[in-house]
Amino acid sequence: MRLDGVAYYLKLVIVTLLFVSPFSVSAGSNESIPVVNSNTILSPEELSSTYHRVDSVVFEDGFYKFQLESDIGEFELKSLAILKKRITEIKIVSQAIIQYENQHEEFSDELRSQLSLSSDSADDFITSPFKTAKSLAGQLGKNLNATLDGEDPFVRQRLNRYSPREPNDPTVARHKRNAAFQLGLDMYSSNYKVQSFLNTVANARAAGKVSAGVGLSSGFETTQSQNKIDTKIRYILKSKTLSELNEYNVDLLLKLGINRKLIDSFIQHKVLSPTNKTTIATYLSGLEKVTRLDPYIEVVLTAEDETVAFIFEQLSKMLFRYYNEIENFSAFYNYKGQAAVLTESRRIVFFEYADLLIWSEENETKYTQAAKHAKTSGYKGWEVVSLGSLSSLVEP
Repeated sequence: MRLDGVAYYLKLVIVTLLFVSPFSVSAGSNESIPVVNSNTILSPEELSSTYHRVDSVVFEDGFYKFQLESDIGEFELKSLAILKKRITEIKIVSQAIIQYENQHEEFSDELRSQLSLSSDSADDFITSPFKTAKSLAGQLGKNLNATLDGEDPFVRQRLNRYSPREPNDPTVARHKRNAAFQLGLDMYSSNYKVQSFLNTVANARAAGKVSAGVGLSSGFETTQSQNKIDTKIRYILKSKTLSELNEYNVDLLLKLGINRKLIDSFIQHKVLSPTNKTTIATYLSGLEKVTRLDPYIEVVLTAEDETVAFIFEQLSKMLFRYYNEIENFSAFYNYKGQAAVLTESRRIVFFEYADLLIWSEENETKYTQAAKHAKTSGYKGWEVVSLGSLSSLVEP
């Protein structure tokens, strides 16, 4: 059953669904993997637009997986949250290129050509990311070449193939942060097409040959969708270098009393982007009265791909909102790798990350064990908060 006391804002924005006990589902009633229809899980605007089209969707291991075609390439994406982020990026970049035509048609054409590289040429693009950008330099002015040389925005990592880094030239880096802020893009997005776009714009601005979007703004980034903390994070990402971001995040986590070795592992984590880290640390800083936050960092450090890293970013926001809008909790709890909190009313609250929680044998075992643990540990009650949706069989 859903709890009537859940704040409307929380249900609306985070799609939070609460249920009290798994025992309303009888043994042997486990669900098979559902066949999903994109029309039922995506809005018409998410399904297609002038700039993109979702071709197919399947359900696997709790997450939706999508095939996406767009003006700037094809993508295979895991999780509804990542899909929505990519759609926003695609729309912003595509719209910006169109708007650039009013300022510098040649620059707009080159950007469009650069970003339309086929997926088959992705390896070439990573190993030689400025192949097309240097062609742009020849057209706009020879002095732009100097700003392109030596700027490799991609670092191959074992866990994250497209791990971007801050441009070496501080002027280019500043232009890149400003362009990302202006258009509502993630400066540290793992989408290499976004990195290509931002680096090319930043280099062109630094060379002084093109206004490169000065005065443009994104129609997809609305103030209504952001609270004060999100706005603060945007300005922090705009104003600080990568080194300064690291110092900022270390300082926040030290003030929370988190173990220094855990902090160092967090800062050096290859899958968590600087945006992930800054968002997580900033929201955690609002939980200064909560003890035992070390286990939360331990859970975050298990992130092995962008999907999980982005989940922990969302989870940090959910923890903050749950604490301030539902019930205060006294401590964070790591239960067999699953995030949980202990509330002031002596309840244990587990957080579920899946796009869709179905009643599988695995979930039945997990939550039966969780219920037994809550009972034997003397908690007065327990519940599960899901970042995604519940199937009809799960929801009592």
